[in-house]
Amino acid sequence: MTKSPGGRDGRRSHLRLVGSEPDAPHAPTAGVEVDTTPSVAVLETLLETLSLDLAAVPVALHPVIAEASVARSAAMLADQLWPAGRPDEIGEVERFFWADAARVLGERRDPESFVLLTSLARTVGPAGRLPLQRAHVSRLRTQESVPEWVTRIAGFRLTSAIVSEDITGDGLSVVLDYDDEQHPHTVVVFIDNNLGAIVKDVFVGPPVDRVLEAYQRGGRVTIRTVRPATAAGIILQALGETRDYDDPPVSEDFEFFTGLLVNRLTQLPERPVRPPIRPLLSPRQREQLVEEFLESRYAVALPDDAADIVRLWIDHAVDHTVGGPLRVSAVLVELFLAYWLPRKVLADSTYFGAVPVVVKAWLEFAGERTQLPLDAVDEAVDAVDVWQPALEAAAMIDPVGSKPGERVFLDDASNDLEDAYRALAGLGSPPQPDLDGLDNHQAATLSVLAPHAWLMAGETLGSTYAPDAFDIAERLVRDAPDLLAKARLSTWPRAIVWLLAHRHCLVGPGEPLTPYALATDLSSSPATLRKTAKLLTDTLILPR
Repeated sequence: MTKSPGGRDGRRSHLRLVGSEPDAPHAPTAGVEVDTTPSVAVLETLLETLSLDLAAVPVALHPVIAEASVARSAAMLADQLWPAGRPDEIGEVERFFWADAARVLGERRDPESFVLLTSLARTVGPAGRLPLQRAHVSRLRTQESVPEWVTRIAGFRLTSAIVSEDITGDGLSVVLDYDDEQHPHTVVVFIDNNLGAIVKDVFVGPPVDRVLEAYQRGGRVTIRTVRPATAAGIILQALGETRDYDDPPVSEDFEFFTGLLVNRLTQLPERPVRPPIRPLLSPRQREQLVEEFLESRYAVALPDDAADIVRLWIDHAVDHTVGGPLRVSAVLVELFLAYWLPRKVLADSTYFGAVPVVVKAWLEFAGERTQLPLDAVDEAVDAVDVWQPALEAAAMIDPVGSKPGERVFLDDASNDLEDAYRALAGLGSPPQPDLDGLDNHQAATLSVLAPHAWLMAGETLGSTYAPDAFDIAERLVRDAPDLLAKARLSTWPRAIVWLLAHRHCLVGPGEPLTPYALATDLSSSPATLRKTAKLLTDTLILPR
């Protein structure tokens, strides 16, 4: 294990379960090299974790928390013990692990281990269920002093499901209602549409009638009842989106309750119903929407850049969030003005100064088209003024084009440069390119290209190589401007880094990088990078 022994809450980490004892026995498995087996130390860690989780909540919640704690532990064990390999190998390791765990727990008589065995027997998948259930039944015959709540672990029945959606389309909550005479509860799943419809939070809530009362009291939501299979399909699709993130911005409750949630959904008698495929908006449909806006009363006396700005809003709403271009939301305004647009567009204060008035007009147009309550529209319009300084801070001091208001698109995959500069220790801020003697178009290109090359080289190869990348980018724009048309602007910084890595012998057998790994880091293909780098060496005389 490579993780720290301490978790985020200070307790012993689940990731130090295997190999806890230096003398842990090893059991051979046919056709599989197994270098560790379940041990007393593993189960002691599971017991410790379960005890800490139970101690943090009232007794009424113990059945739910025991189920969640053990489901989380089982999922983390699976990630460690059988994360990769052929299916037969994975199954053999998994079966051996749970059989040995069942044997160890079956031989004990203390109440705590019985609680753990009960939870495992009712949450672990098919590979371990049978030996654990046998051990559980055997202990049940002779076990004394079993708390009543233990019999209710993982025994709750899903009776209904509702979906509550914010009228601004920022997100929705799927509420699963579990009926139990002693402790009725809900499992609430929040899906964030502003982050691509990922599951951002999972938690156990009060009975469904109290949840509905809270939603209705708060207002600004629509509530509908759905079949459990439909709710399961919505949640599982959103969980798939969440797993596509390397580091999704989820809550701690998400990490704790996700195992419970997945276990319960996969045990439904009905198969989950996949949600309808979200309709795509073609370029022609997007242009048509822009035209409809320009012909409306809301577009009167807007700046000349109105069509361009509205199209950027539509592209952002459709390609980076869920809900469509006509969604009116203060959160969406924040994402567009403060984060996406400054990363997407390099422009001067003339262009960015036109954005707020155009976005306000678009929000009023969209609010009328969707018949959104006026207070929701006003809230989104007011948010434009709140986040306008973010645009002003991103504007270039000098015009970047042949006339004020012209803008240059940055690479779609790039991050906010300022954030990246701050994150890279020792790299500092990039040098300012010398724009003397360049026309406006060349100056704009160099202002984008050189800092990107500097940043990418520093981040990928190390700060030592950042100045060389900056110099090559500057020479490319000054000495071979016609070469730029032979590749996308976003490809040139990557090709410069590729070239530097090879010139300094950082790629190859025995070296830190392989061609494939470097290309992956640069979000490109070896063939594209090799071809573009060759254009540089064939055209520019670069120092050794």
